[in-house]
Amino acid sequence: MRRKIVRFVIAGILVLVFGLASTPARAKFIMDVGYYSLGFGKINDYFAETADWRDTDPKFKSGMMYGLALEYEVNPHFQLRLEHSFFESQTSGSLWLDHGPSYWLAVYKLTITPVILSGIYKFSPFYIGAGVGSFPIIFMYTHTKYIYTSQGLVDTSSVIGSVNDGATGLVLMAGFKFGDKPISLNLEARYVVDTKAKLELDWLDTEVDLSGLQLGLLLGFKF
Repeated sequence: MRRKIVRFVIAGILVLVFGLASTPARAKFIMDVGYYSLGFGKINDYFAETADWRDTDPKFKSGMMYGLALEYEVNPHFQLRLEHSFFESQTSGSLWLDHGPSYWLAVYKLTITPVILSGIYKFSPFYIGAGVGSFPIIFMYTHTKYIYTSQGLVDTSSVIGSVNDGATGLVLMAGFKFGDKPISLNLEARYVVDTKAKLELDWLDTEVDLSGLQLGLLLGFKF
């Protein structure tokens, strides 16, 4: 999976370099802060259906997303953008074991680091665009067993592991730009279309739905 991501990034850089070789361009560095509302899908269903949780409700949730991007102005109406973002969600749950004085604590973390190459058409100040994204994910888990007697806690044991996977998907966007030189501020909405990744472990075989809406505030610096 990592090789695919590297190839995708290299391809994006080559597109930017060769596409701009014969065309004057203006470069912009962008910092992006936003909110990612994704579906999650079957993995949250797995948590709901596989265990009798002890007064807990493990479920991944939407949240904040952070990113950096480079954008090149090919001409007054068309831009190319290569961006890299970070999203993370964590959840946990516990349950009793064998109806006895022991219980099991599970902590799960899902990290998504999209790399997206987009083409953007400007109507000034409104713009629309579309891109192709690589969505690598890391699923990490920690399972800890606590054993109690009348004397209190007598033993603990933990199992820690992870699995990597990812998917490629289409991204649609629309936004509104304020200002231009040298600093600009964009309000932008992006939608990740029908993108799903599989997670396979010896105890887990499920799917993560990465499709969903991203709302972002982009601060750009021209140079």
